[in-house]
Amino acid sequence: MRKLLLFLIFSGIFIFGSYGQEIQVFNSQNIQIPNNSVIQVYGNPTDMQIRSLFGIKNSSLKEISLSVTKEVIQSADGSDNSFYWGSKIEKNETPTYSLNLEPNQLIEDFSTVYNPNFSKETSLIKYSFFDVNNPHIATTITIEYITNGINESARVNSELALSDAYPNPAESMVYFDYTIPTNILEAKIIIRTLLGSIVAESYLKGSHGKATINVDELIDGIYFYSLVVGSDIKFTKKLIVKH
Repeated sequence: MRKLLLFLIFSGIFIFGSYGQEIQVFNSQNIQIPNNSVIQVYGNPTDMQIRSLFGIKNSSLKEISLSVTKEVIQSADGSDNSFYWGSKIEKNETPTYSLNLEPNQLIEDFSTVYNPNFSKETSLIKYSFFDVNNPHIATTITIEYITNGINESARVNSELALSDAYPNPAESMVYFDYTIPTNILEAKIIIRTLLGSIVAESYLKGSHGKATINVDELIDGIYFYSLVVGSDIKFTKKLIVKH
């Protein structure tokens, strides 16, 4: 069974580095991944293919000739890994050709492929993106493949918490206390109408805190607020706005 893991579906643990890179890496939701990030990708030993998608951007003011190197730091017995570079799949450490990127150009021609081949061991693979003409211009990410069959989604759900909105009914400002796992890349609270239209949202920062949403411009009535982790709605409750 082919398995496609997008970056906001799998859990990622990030060691934050600099965002001021001339070569920037983005996940499938167009969120920048810091340099030297370590990302945990979960799967099952029976998965035939675990594929992760990336966007690469030239954020410099000049054209670059982009290439990538792969370094297998740790490999599970029997596992296999490769990556797509442009339209070609590569098994070697370096692709056979480079990609030219204009200033501020974003491409989505890179993805990693991992086959655990029934192994429950962990693999660690590092990818470094660099300008062929200026190799010191580089950005690195490391992917840790964990295929021991643990249900990561259930673990994440057990660590999520969202308080009731307060005050409720709300007149101008409404508040929420939240807790999310530290390895969640993106989470937010959204407010929707009865018809499902999103009328307000607040992105969450840190593993716990208090979110604030201004509802002063919403008309009186019944709404629903939800905690959204990646693309998944985890909790939904009722909110009343009354001015």
